[in-house]
Amino acid sequence: MTTEKNSGPPETALQLPAPGTVTSEMLSADEQKRVWKSDDLLGSDTEALIVHRGQTYRLRCTKQGKLILYK
Repeated sequence: MTTEKNSGPPETALQLPAPGTVTSEMLSADEQKRVWKSDDLLGSDTEALIVHRGQTYRLRCTKQGKLILYK
């Protein structure tokens, strides 16, 4: 059995953004949403309050850097 090499152009490495990174160029016009950085919401605090449809939610950043949303 013989194996043939691909005679096409060499494959280029796919450049992926860092995990959690979204840029407007990555989204179609229908998919584009407002994007907030957690630092902008939390500032120097570890918690932020968010009011949604009359209910207050608490967004908290854990010591491990994960976000949790509490009702």
